[in-house]
Amino acid sequence: MATSDSSDERRFIQSGPPHRSDITAGCSSLGAFVRRKLQQHGTEVALHDGLFGTQATYLELLEQGARMAECLRTVAGVRSGDAVGLASENRLEFPVVVIGAFLLGASVAPVNLTYSEPEFEHAFKLSRPRIVFASPYAADRIVAVASRRRDLIPLVVLFSEDEETIGDDPAAGQFVKLLGQFLAPVSSVNPRTLDLAPTDVHEHVALIMCSSGTTGLPKGVQLTQANVMASVALTEEANAMTDLGGEKLVILCVLPWFHAFGCLSLLNVLCNGERMVAVPQFEETTYLTCIEQYRCNTLLTVPPLVLFLAKHPLVADYDLTSVHTIICGAAPLASETAALVRQRLPSVRFVRQGYGMSELTLATLVQSGDGHTPGSVGRPQIGTQVKVCDPETGRTLGPGERGELCFRGSQVMKGYVRDEAATRQTIDADGWLHSGDIGYYDSDGEFYVIDRLKELIKYKGSQVPPAEIEAVLLGHPLVQDAAVIGVPDEEAGELPMAFVVLQAAEAALPADQRLQPGHLIEYVAKRVSPAKRLRGGVHFIDAIPKNLSGKVLRRELRELAKSYATVPALPSKL
Repeated sequence: MATSDSSDERRFIQSGPPHRSDITAGCSSLGAFVRRKLQQHGTEVALHDGLFGTQATYLELLEQGARMAECLRTVAGVRSGDAVGLASENRLEFPVVVIGAFLLGASVAPVNLTYSEPEFEHAFKLSRPRIVFASPYAADRIVAVASRRRDLIPLVVLFSEDEETIGDDPAAGQFVKLLGQFLAPVSSVNPRTLDLAPTDVHEHVALIMCSSGTTGLPKGVQLTQANVMASVALTEEANAMTDLGGEKLVILCVLPWFHAFGCLSLLNVLCNGERMVAVPQFEETTYLTCIEQYRCNTLLTVPPLVLFLAKHPLVADYDLTSVHTIICGAAPLASETAALVRQRLPSVRFVRQGYGMSELTLATLVQSGDGHTPGSVGRPQIGTQVKVCDPETGRTLGPGERGELCFRGSQVMKGYVRDEAATRQTIDADGWLHSGDIGYYDSDGEFYVIDRLKELIKYKGSQVPPAEIEAVLLGHPLVQDAAVIGVPDEEAGELPMAFVVLQAAEAALPADQRLQPGHLIEYVAKRVSPAKRLRGGVHFIDAIPKNLSGKVLRRELRELAKSYATVPALPSKL
């Protein structure tokens, strides 16, 4: 954990511009803030369900949210400061629950609907919700947890009108309701007359997001009402500085709303008068059809999606000329992939990579304008300070020096729920959040993310970032996807090992005719320094394991690597 910066080191702190105005817009709570924003856009369409073709206006969402707030209060006994759990795919009921909770002053705890029962139980131990809303996809596991842990989940409401969704447990009727049953006591509520209690927006928790959990059990990330307001404000200001000729943003989102990237993007759209087309999961034809049908001009993506757009043959069958902006986050995007997608989709003016994490609300580093440097994740966002620290000494580093990225500003989380020790390990006494990511900035103030501090491969004293080798592999025309890990070696410490997914046509060839591991080993060796060569070998697999936000699950690859008894023989020149 870094110490306070000396006066000499302060000159290396990089700062984004200040917020131009009060981020609260004069509102005394997030509920009042959201109500005002939704009222401003009235009968304009806010959301399209790209799968079912339904839609909702801003006013409809506000009215349904007000009704939800009253039912939360009268039926479930939810009060300001309580938590509301939400396990659902992207569907129109999701923002209604969020708006209703915010109007009431409650926090929302979205959870991954693919969780197992033990994972749901862990998540709800963190957030302690008064009520949990669940889609049919998660219903059986949520109801099972609630049946044995009523102390964690007093009431479950299912996004369904089918009694069979409740399951076979005869006792479930005591604590499970269908959505229509839950809403029945309140026919409608005028949102304009709803009494909204003021809150301390800098302390009052709005969202409890689950961290990605790529290295262990997820933590509960507490984002305050002010964090959400700051995200909305900076997005509004950033959009105002981008010349789109007055064109309204139509944003396609397949990112799950239970993840910070998706959830905050949803809130930004609703509060900034944009339009979002949402689909519950990625399916190739549905995704491409939505772009074509709704003339989406902005795509919210993660690297695997950009790779799909850059390389998949199906893309050529659709009219994607409406797309001018691709925004990519959650994991590093190889500059080669960004170049490929620009080449394939000439209408794309911007391929913007950003940097963020659940603990930083949305994005704290973002590329802007046409002239960004390839591979960069941009400059500090509005209201954000960034520095690079030596992870061992805590010394603040200058341009070109690699170290841990640290952040301070309006988007830094309040802390981890029920985990003061982890909070202290992450946020130091001076308010700097230590990201655990290694990066640097150049003389122009552009930042670059190299890799996770914990994922660096230690080869004979050298620190090898997997992302650099992955970017080289993805530049090969026959490679669809790739991931690199370190495997133990008695002499070197760790050896870089690659897992590769071949392009479909190549993978379909007989084994003796397709691309061989040795070819890729030599291909990489010609393009990297000696420490980064694939001495651990190359293995072909069907798919790279990733979580829903696109992060590589390296722990699964490490387990897979244990099944290989020997390291393949490498060319002698390595």
